[in-house]
Amino acid sequence: MFEKLKSIIEEHNSIVIFGHKDPDGDCYGSQIALREIIKLNYPEKKVYAVGSGLRRFHAYIGRMDNIDDVVIDHSLAVLVDGNDLYRMEDQRVWNAKSFIKIDHHVENGRFTQGEFVVRENANSTCQLITQMAIESGWKINPNIADALYLGIMTDTGRFQYIEDFPTSFKEVAWLCEQGAQPREINTILNRSNENSLAFKAYVYSHYQKSEKGALYLVLDKKTLAKYRLTASQGSNMVNLLANINGYPVWVFFAETENGFAHIEFRSNGPLVQPVAKKIGGGGHMHASGVTVPEFNDRMIKEVIDLVDEAIVEYQKEQQ
Repeated sequence: MFEKLKSIIEEHNSIVIFGHKDPDGDCYGSQIALREIIKLNYPEKKVYAVGSGLRRFHAYIGRMDNIDDVVIDHSLAVLVDGNDLYRMEDQRVWNAKSFIKIDHHVENGRFTQGEFVVRENANSTCQLITQMAIESGWKINPNIADALYLGIMTDTGRFQYIEDFPTSFKEVAWLCEQGAQPREINTILNRSNENSLAFKAYVYSHYQKSEKGALYLVLDKKTLAKYRLTASQGSNMVNLLANINGYPVWVFFAETENGFAHIEFRSNGPLVQPVAKKIGGGGHMHASGVTVPEFNDRMIKEVIDLVDEAIVEYQKEQQ
């Protein structure tokens, strides 16, 4: 499956790996892992990962690179964990010499610049890079294994949102055999501060309920600023409302700086990917997200109505 992408990588001596805006564990893990895999297996190549990454893991897994524009101009751009060039955090990506993409999100047809591998049923981009390493016979080291484990673990909601458990767990076991340290990664992920406790108190005192059984929280810019959170950071705490009896879907709406809404959907039964897809997003069947160009009561009601429809459809199928 990865033969063409591997041959393109082998043809280029300068490679820059780009991730999406508001990078998460899968984006960051994909960038660091792929950078280190190429450097380990092709030591003559110059390889860089650009963007902000996941700062809490910089010291443990790896820091991002600062490079000049001229480097990008003469490099192969590898897009990971994002649909297209518009989605990339570092918009200098447009100036690259050539392009490839590795992703697991719903294909939107806007990436027309090069070859790509997209598997929408993959649990993460890090899973795809793990499979690419195995298929290609690439060596990996404990640092690479940690980066890949981080991406798989976080993008599956700590292994909740997986469609093919046997395959996923075999691959995770292989990463552990190569030196991944789950305990260390969990320790870093679980670190918090008093400000996060205050935000949790806000969540538990302000969430709302839909007619059919969804829990949801609306976070405007003022509230996010109070808790020193970006829209991405706030919405990604959606699992604070996870798995409460009687409420099979939970949703966070967070207002971005430009007045858009970042929405995260999670579920322990009803399919939320079709809901996200209807409004331009995607993701896993039980964990999806989207950013829409409006943040208002009408939009929130329309989205929750779609979620309620998904809950009703699921309940009918279970009868």
